[in-house]
Amino acid sequence: MRLSKEKNDDIFIIHIKGRVVGDASMELRRNINGWLAEISEDKKPKVILDLKGVSMMDNSGLGVLVSSYTSVHQKKGGRLVLAGLGKGLQNLITITKLTKVFDMYENVKDAVRSFENVV
Repeated sequence: MRLSKEKNDDIFIIHIKGRVVGDASMELRRNINGWLAEISEDKKPKVILDLKGVSMMDNSGLGVLVSSYTSVHQKKGGRLVLAGLGKGLQNLITITKLTKVFDMYENVKDAVRSFENVV
């Protein structure tokens, strides 16, 4: 698994590539938690998880998505969205009913635009 992050104005974009399974899920959790800690306490984080390059994800990877969502939404009052999900990952999110939790966008550009419409 490969990770990178970028900042687009006040939006953090985390790019994830490869297989998010087992130990890779724990690495992803550590990195996301570290990056979220960098966000100032007085700001509501805006986070996009770019999953375009994810080839496989297991239940531990889904757990990281949910815990990241919880950290951003409930603990910091921000917003986390998913972008670039492939068909397999879309099916996994649908089967697990996480479509009720996550806002999902076809690509990062659409996800960035979604933050412009939030007051």
